Amino acid sequence: MVDPGISNERTALAWQRTALSLVAGAAVIARLAIDETGPSVLVPLVVAGLLGLWIFAESRARYRHSAGHLQRSGGRGGRAALSLASATALIAIAELMMILR
Repeated sequence: MVDPGISNERTALAWQRTALSLVAGAAVIARLAIDETGPSVLVPLVVAGLLGLWIFAESRARYRHSAGHLQRSGGRGGRAALSLASATALIAIAELMMILR
């Protein structure tokens, strides 16, 4: 079903902004943390950055599907929301690692 309204576009843009914020936040924290805590803090931040990139790609594919440009099989079952929560938790873990050192 193709939705001619702009609600799909706004939703996709919101997911893309959120994903880019995750990637940028992970990069900034990695830059600030590497000097004080060493490479151990980079692991959760790299995973959070990769999840952010996946969320970005998923939101673009979801928008293309809802606009009728791409046909995808089945639903995603909340994987993007789970990835968003996981990436946020990983960034929080990295921050805690920095505070506790």
